[in-house]
Amino acid sequence: MSTTLIHRSTLPILRRRPRSVDVLSTSATERPFFSSSNSQGGASTPPGASASPSGATAAVPTSYAYISDMFKSFVSKVENPLNYLSVGTSKAIAKETVKVESKTQIIQKSNENRVSRSEVTAKTRALVKKILISETATSRLTRVRDLSEHIMAFPPTRIVAAQEQRLVAELLEMVIYGTSDQLKEEARQCLTLIGVQPPPKGRGVNVLSIDGGGTRGMMGLEVLEKIEKLSGKKICEIFDMICGVSTGSIIAALLTVKGYSVAECREAYMDVSKKLFTQGKFQGGMGLILQHSYYNTNLWVSILKKMIGEEVTMINTSKKLHTPRLAIISSIVNLPTIQPYVFRNYDHPAGRDSHYRGGTDHCLWTAIQASAAAPLYFSEVKLDNLLLQDGGVYANNPTAIAYHETKLLWPNEPINCVVSVGNGRTVTSVEPTPTVFSTSFQDKLLRIIDSATDTEGVHMNVHDMLPESVYYRFNPYMTYAYGLDEIDQERLEQMASDAAFYVRRNSSKLESATERLCLRPNVQQRVHRSVKEWMDLKGFYKPA
Repeated sequence: MSTTLIHRSTLPILRRRPRSVDVLSTSATERPFFSSSNSQGGASTPPGASASPSGATAAVPTSYAYISDMFKSFVSKVENPLNYLSVGTSKAIAKETVKVESKTQIIQKSNENRVSRSEVTAKTRALVKKILISETATSRLTRVRDLSEHIMAFPPTRIVAAQEQRLVAELLEMVIYGTSDQLKEEARQCLTLIGVQPPPKGRGVNVLSIDGGGTRGMMGLEVLEKIEKLSGKKICEIFDMICGVSTGSIIAALLTVKGYSVAECREAYMDVSKKLFTQGKFQGGMGLILQHSYYNTNLWVSILKKMIGEEVTMINTSKKLHTPRLAIISSIVNLPTIQPYVFRNYDHPAGRDSHYRGGTDHCLWTAIQASAAAPLYFSEVKLDNLLLQDGGVYANNPTAIAYHETKLLWPNEPINCVVSVGNGRTVTSVEPTPTVFSTSFQDKLLRIIDSATDTEGVHMNVHDMLPESVYYRFNPYMTYAYGLDEIDQERLEQMASDAAFYVRRNSSKLESATERLCLRPNVQQRVHRSVKEWMDLKGFYKPA
């Protein structure tokens, strides 16, 4: 490695450029370990990626991935959409000018929220002690809530709480033998925040992953309905972990949190689609120019709040008995590299942190909005210092993320079955298209977009990683390239027909997957889980 020497006489000429302060990136990287911020995070860069040099100013990437169908759709809806992009960008920048703070101001604000490690640890142990000495149900309910709020404010304190074996035993007793339903729910949420996981429902952990795809989610619902009929159970009663991205996040939330059957989910899903995607071209074009959003984002938010609930947070959904672990995937687009953001209704066991940033305290409707904020369809979502777009920008097939999160939650349990549901794919030609000179600009752009939104690449990797008897992928073929916002009745009926035909053709594979999902624990597993529960109740809990 060569070294360049600089003569002393040239030093006055070299002046260091003043470093620009990026409010978003600085506050994200300089957050103290014990901060009052509620956001949690894993690695700041994905495994294998190198961090940006400290002296370089990272440009905020503007991602227009996940618009393969979007780009084609807008060409037919809006005249000269690329002109709209250029005009809208300048107006949006002028409208959303961010006030830049000095580095000193940022550090001062950070110091105001900083609490010493010893103070936080002492408070955690004091709250634990109050739970252990409380006698009445009302007192226990209040103390458990206080501890839950404290852990959400300072996530690393879950490690301190998990080390208190008597606390875990006390909370488990409240859940198993308690008489107050409200106390049971609060204790169940507190155990979830500490990282204590319930045993799997079957012979091992059952995982469901649902792709994005707009209204094509109807095709994935056809597959899930077949599994529901074959098993005789609701989807939330079969799976331990459910992960969704974009339209998959909507389906996952309805099936998990609401406990809907697939038929109820389909009815609610289509009702939302018809309300949201019925809009004039002129209004959509103006939205593109002014807000980079073809559809009305405010209407979308109001629909979500009414359907899901305005006050329900991700962690609140863990209060119900037998509720699966839920992961909703979005994409962070204001970092040097695009990264996933995982909205969770669970926390990992102490000492087993995820590679991916995420949080538990955000509202469920916010999580769905961020996961389905498709570029040019809906506005981006600002979450603290992060800017989030559709999860399909990073991973339109979230199976690999779901597998990663599952192994962290149940490291000592086998993966019994992984079901990955796609929302439609077209039949592509296997022969290359003859060209005279080269591909057009539009073809080049669409190839880049297709590669960024590819779902079958993830499928191939997971297929090679897991045994054939464990991993099942269902992705119906489409006779027509349906749009993400398709609401034409004839097209919807054809879409349902395509999905029904696929289900009939793959009935034996669906039966095999359902049989695997319904396997009950064997004798050895039942004995092991009973012994572990007894040990935990006696105060011998150890994090996995």
